[in-house]
Amino acid sequence: MKSLGVIETRGLVAAIQAVDAACKAAGVTCIGYRKVGSGLVSVCFEGEISAIHTAIERGIAVVAADQVVGSLVIARPERSVVEALGNLKGRPPRPAAPAVIKPAVAEPVVVTTSAEKSGPEMPPSQPAAGEADDKSAAMKKGKKA
Repeated sequence: MKSLGVIETRGLVAAIQAVDAACKAAGVTCIGYRKVGSGLVSVCFEGEISAIHTAIERGIAVVAADQVVGSLVIARPERSVVEALGNLKGRPPRPAAPAVIKPAVAEPVVVTTSAEKSGPEMPPSQPAAGEADDKSAAMKKGKKA
């Protein structure tokens, strides 16, 4: 399971600066941001715990000291915490669970010609009596039927 990191800043510009430095410093993914109110912006990351620590430290280091409000690292966030962050801005929408689609079974289509309709019904694996006689006569003469 991935770890969660949060940096809270005063202003969107400081948040952008922090997220840029954090993503460049370590292999983390920015999962979104939230405007808290009163000019506060929280930016959330996910990744391995060591990468989150490195990213948070670097993100805080590049932002002016008076612009950083706080930071947080959660090593193994509870599933409900991750689900609560599902409405972050900038986060790509989650794909809906794939619906199980049953394959359509095609019914066999029988095509008959007018010659087949008028003749007697015979199984398709057996040639008509007239065709068999013509073939055997042609074979005796050395010709192809």
